[in-house]
Amino acid sequence: MTQKKRNLMLSLAAGLLFVAMCGVSINFIREVEHLLWENSVKNILESTARGATLFQRGYLKELEMLNMLAYDLGNGVSSNSDRIRDKLKTFLTRANSVSVLVFEDGSGFLDSGQAVMLTPEERERVDALRGKSGLLFPRQSRGLEGRTFTIYTSVTFSDGRGAVLFMGNEMESLYMEYTLSFYNNTGFSYIVAQNGDIAMHPVHPSCSQTFSNVFEIISEKENDAALVQSFRESLKNGRSGVAVFSNSEGEKNVFCYAAMPRMDGWSVVSIVPNAEIMREANAMIREALVICFLGIAGVLAVFLVYRRMNNSYQKQIFDLAYTDRLTGIRNFSKFTEDGDRLLRAPGAPRYAMLSIDMLNFKIFNDVMGYAEGDALLKEFPRFLKRNGREGALIARRMADRFVVLLPYRDREELITYCAGLSRSVRVFLASRELSYRQDLRVGICCVEDCDADPDVNALFDRANMALKAVKYEGGRGRALNFYDHAMRDKILREKHLETRMEEALSGGEFLIYIQPKYSLAPRGLAGGEALVRWKDRDDIFLSPGEFIPLFENNRFITRIDRYMLESSCRLLREWMAAGLRPLPLSVNVSRVQFYTPEFVDTYIRMKTEYGIPDGLLELEFTESISVENIELFNSVVRRLRQAGFRCSIDDFGAGYSSLNMLKDLPVDTLKLDGGFFRFTQDDERARTVVRHMLNLAGELRMGTVAEGVETPEQVEFLERAGCDVVQGYVFGKPMPAAEFAELLESAAGRADIA
Repeated sequence: MTQKKRNLMLSLAAGLLFVAMCGVSINFIREVEHLLWENSVKNILESTARGATLFQRGYLKELEMLNMLAYDLGNGVSSNSDRIRDKLKTFLTRANSVSVLVFEDGSGFLDSGQAVMLTPEERERVDALRGKSGLLFPRQSRGLEGRTFTIYTSVTFSDGRGAVLFMGNEMESLYMEYTLSFYNNTGFSYIVAQNGDIAMHPVHPSCSQTFSNVFEIISEKENDAALVQSFRESLKNGRSGVAVFSNSEGEKNVFCYAAMPRMDGWSVVSIVPNAEIMREANAMIREALVICFLGIAGVLAVFLVYRRMNNSYQKQIFDLAYTDRLTGIRNFSKFTEDGDRLLRAPGAPRYAMLSIDMLNFKIFNDVMGYAEGDALLKEFPRFLKRNGREGALIARRMADRFVVLLPYRDREELITYCAGLSRSVRVFLASRELSYRQDLRVGICCVEDCDADPDVNALFDRANMALKAVKYEGGRGRALNFYDHAMRDKILREKHLETRMEEALSGGEFLIYIQPKYSLAPRGLAGGEALVRWKDRDDIFLSPGEFIPLFENNRFITRIDRYMLESSCRLLREWMAAGLRPLPLSVNVSRVQFYTPEFVDTYIRMKTEYGIPDGLLELEFTESISVENIELFNSVVRRLRQAGFRCSIDDFGAGYSSLNMLKDLPVDTLKLDGGFFRFTQDDERARTVVRHMLNLAGELRMGTVAEGVETPEQVEFLERAGCDVVQGYVFGKPMPAAEFAELLESAAGRADIA
C-alpha cells in the first residue's frame, strides 16, 4: 500500500471516528438537555405547590377567624351597635385591609366603626352571598386604593336578623407575601381562577401586567388545540401539572400549575420562559460541542462535573429552605411540613406541641459571651432528642426559641421531659465551668386540648399562648404551662380591654380611690394612698389585678400613673380651696414610668402647675426599681426631693430587701410589706426582726409605714415596736375621694379600729 493510500485510509478512519464521536456527543447532549429541563420544571412545580399550600392555608386561617367572629356576633342582637362596633374593631382592624358587616337592608358598619349604606348595585351583589361563606374575585373596594382579596361569611343574630361579614386585604400586601419569581425574575407565579382569569399579578417591574387571563398568552395558531383544551379542563377540575405553550411570537413558556381546591377551585400558575430554563443547559451544550473534539472522555467528565454541581446546588437550596444554619436542625417551615404529615398519618400516636424559650437568654449572652451562647444553642437539639420518645420532631423557631412535636402517653411524661431538659442544660453549663443558671420556660398544647383543626400551626399558636402566660410570671413562676380554653378567653378579654383603655381614660372611667393612713403616736389621720379603680360604662368595677399587669405590659401604665398624679394634685388643690387642712397623698410610680425619659420633668411640672406645697405629694417606688440601677434611682430621687416631693420604698421585704442597699437610699419613708408582720402570737423571731427593722429605719431617719394591717393585735404590736404609720383594713379600706374628704373635715380624725 502506497503512502498516499495509507494517508487516505487514516483520514477516512479519522473522519469516521470524528463522525462517531460527534454522534455520541450529540446524543449525550440531548440526554443532558432533557434531564436538565425535567429537573428544573420539577423544582418549579414543587415551589408552585408549596406556594399554593401556603396561600390556601392563610386563606383558611383567615376564614376560620372570620367564622369564629360571626359565631360570636350571632350570640348578640343586631340592634346592639356598640357591641358590633367593638367586635369589628377588636378582631378585624389591621393595616392594608378593610372589613365591613352588611345587614339585609344594606346598612352596616366598617371595622373603624363608621356606618355605611350600600348602593342598589352593591346590595344586589351582597344579597347573592347570604347564607354562604367563601371568597370573592378581587375588585376595587371602598376604603382602599387598590383591589382587594375579599373573604366573607354569613351572620345570623339571635334576633333572627341576617348579615354578611366581609374582610378585604389589599392585594399589593398579599403579592409581597405569597407570589413567587424564578430565574432572575424572568418567570412569575399568578393566582388564577378556574376560567383562567388572573386574580393576582406579581408587582415586580419585570412582570407583564397587560394580560388578565392566562389564555391570552397562549397562541391558538402555535399550539395544539387539544393540549390547550386539556389545560382548560385541568384548571376547571382542580388538577395540577405541567404544560408547554407558545405565544403569538413563537416563544415557548412552561406553565406549572397547582390547584387550591378549598378556594373555589383557584390555582397557582407559574409561567417561566422555556429559554430561561434551558439557559444553563445551553451553556453546557456549547461546552460539550467544544469538548467533543477532545474526545468522549472529556464529554463524560463534563457530565460528571455537571451532576456533582447540580446535586450540590439542590442540596444548598434544600438547606437554605429547610435547615437552621446555626444548629443544623430543621427550621420552622420544614417542621410545619413534616409535622402536618405526622399528625395526619393513620394510627398516629397522641402528640403534644412544646414551645420552648430560654428565659432572659440575652443576659446569658451578655454575661457569658456569644460564643458560649452559640455553644448552648448548638447543643440544645441533642437534649431535645435525648430526653424524648422516638418519633419526636424538633426545630429551631428563632433565636433561643425551639419547638417540639412530641408523642406521649400522659401529661406526667411531658412534665418529666421538661425536667430532663432543664437538668441537661445545668449539666452542660457545669461541664463548661459556667456559674450561671439558665432557666427554661415551656408552653404545651396537647392535641386533645386544641380547639381547632389540630395542625402544626394551630397547636403552635396555642402552645405559644401557654408559653406567654408562664413567661409573664417571670423568674418566680412555673417552668411550664399547659394550654386550656381559659387562656384563649383571657387573650380575647385582654384584647377587649386594650381596645377600650383609651376610651375609658378619656371618658372618666378610671376613678381615684384613697386608702387612709393613720399615725400611731398620737393616733390620728396621717394621709392616704391614691389607688386607681376602673368602673366601666356598665357600672361594673374591674379588678386592678386584671388591668394593671396588662397596662404594665403594653406601657399604657405610664398614662395611668400621670392621670393618678394629676388627679391627686387636683384633689389637694380642691381641699385647700375649700379650707380643709390637706394631708399628704402618696402615688405609685410604675417601673415603666420610672424609665420614661421625661418622667421627672413631667411630674415636677405637674406639681408646679397646680401649686402643690412641698411635702404633700409622696411618690412610692417598688424596691425592685431601686435595686436595678441604684445610681440612677438615687439621682432621680434626689431631684424629686429637691422639687418638694417625698419619696418612699413600697413593699419593702417582698423580695429584694438588702440592708446594704438600705443604707444608700435617700428616701423619706420605708413602707413595710404586710408579709413582714403576719406571724403567729408565739413567733418571737419574726417579732424581733420587725422591731429591729423599725429601729434601723428610725436610726437612718426614715419614717415607717406598715401596710396590709388587718387585726388589732398587729396594730398593738406595731405601736409598741415604734412604727410611725399604719395602713390597712383594720382602720379603713380604699374609699372614694369624697368619703376621704369627709375624714379630713372630721375635727378629731381619730383612728378607730374597724
